[in-house]
Amino acid sequence: LINELMSVKVCYVRPEQTIEECMALMTDKRTRHLPVIDGEQLIGIVSIGDVVKSVIAEKEFTIHQLENYISGGF
Repeated sequence: LINELMSVKVCYVRPEQTIEECMALMTDKRTRHLPVIDGEQLIGIVSIGDVVKSVIAEKEFTIHQLENYISGGF
């Protein structure tokens, strides 16, 4: 039966939480997906892939900014 496999205490995040908070919760709870809850409504699911893409994009932006600064193209 499903109730033998399901998680009773479901971890979730709210829309205002940061990517870093999601990543920490996923790491701590060893999960790859988190429901996003607004009030009592499920509004989405964030995956470890979503988190990784966001972190990579943020790092690439920082690298680009630093390269522009170093080359004088800011």
